Amino acid sequence: MGLPAVTRNISVTICGAAGRMGQLLTRLVGESPDLTLAGAVDRRESPYLGLDAGQVAGIGALGALIRDSFTPAADGARVYLDFSSPEGVLSHVRAAGREGVAAVIGVTGLGEEVLSAVREESARIPVVLAPNMSFGVNLMYRLASEAARILGREYEAEILEIHHNRKKDAPSGTAMELLARVAASRDLDPKSSAVFGRRGLPGPRAKDEIGVHALRGGDIVGEHTLLFAGPGETLTITHRALSRDSLAGGAVKAAAWVAGKPPGLYSFDQVLGIGD
Repeated sequence: MGLPAVTRNISVTICGAAGRMGQLLTRLVGESPDLTLAGAVDRRESPYLGLDAGQVAGIGALGALIRDSFTPAADGARVYLDFSSPEGVLSHVRAAGREGVAAVIGVTGLGEEVLSAVREESARIPVVLAPNMSFGVNLMYRLASEAARILGREYEAEILEIHHNRKKDAPSGTAMELLARVAASRDLDPKSSAVFGRRGLPGPRAKDEIGVHALRGGDIVGEHTLLFAGPGETLTITHRALSRDSLAGGAVKAAAWVAGKPPGLYSFDQVLGIGD
């Protein structure tokens, strides 16, 4: 699996800049010879507004103050990285469409209103939308599709995800993408085949059920397991994120890749060169 080449001198804006992921992205951009931080955005009630994003991230001043509005913060940017919130994504992608700024969106838990806006704006700007930008997780998606297809419906699928106690959405976007991949490989509707946890007396497992389960606790960065249980054997595919570095590194690669692309909605598979 080859990684995309980095295009030099790309100016980026980071949305959600004061959060843990935003600060990590700021450090990567600030330390990169290929990227320049054009601006930074955070929520209106953030105590970091008006401060230099580089100083907030602990790497010294970068000349980009954290603002509460996308438009001035994205002045001069070619790409923006969004790890803010579903509400933020809606505002940012609309503004990016008006300003002609390419988008890399890694926020999960997006509702249909936000997703519809992202699809609409992708007719005007290139957008990479991915619930997880880890190289390993995206390879796991491919393995999930192939395993589900090859093993067939006789092998029952269960998905388990574990995250830290501050994660707001459940199940995770990564778990939902695994669900979608398994269902697609088996010509199933993910909405009707998914069972989110079990309790009481649900009875025997239904044919073509796909179980999805979410655990929360501590400071676990993220762990996803896909189990196939068949006659006399099981197959387990697991990915563990040991830090957020893989997610941030993938987002920076996506920013380099999407700059200059024609308008459209792109997956991280395409960033990695393993998708259509």
